Amino acid sequence: MREDLCDRISDDPDLDASDVEVKVQNGEVVLSGTVRERRFKHQLEVLAERISGVTDVRNEIRMYREQQQNEAKTSAGLSSSERSAAGTSSAAAGASGAATSMGATTPSETKNNESRRNAS
Repeated sequence: MREDLCDRISDDPDLDASDVEVKVQNGEVVLSGTVRERRFKHQLEVLAERISGVTDVRNEIRMYREQQQNEAKTSAGLSSSERSAAGTSSAAAGASGAATSMGATTPSETKNNESRRNAS
């Protein structure tokens, strides 16, 4: 069974299973290792299920970590360190903006305001 499955895997030109290990014991196939694309994980499982005599397939294949980190970054938009830096920048911008929006005045504006009050 193991040889048959390994032959089928190597016969598929679109399947990269270079870091995958295949174990077969009592009709159970255990697939382990890592792949770069999620579709490879599913293709390997389907190939194993089609082998005569296979009673069960345990797919323990994982995605490469670098790809998982990139997917997380893409789905979240920013990494946690980028979110932290952006939050700090936003807080600093908000603090300086708060002083302006609360009515901070320049010395010349203060002088003009005093002149208006005295004129009235």
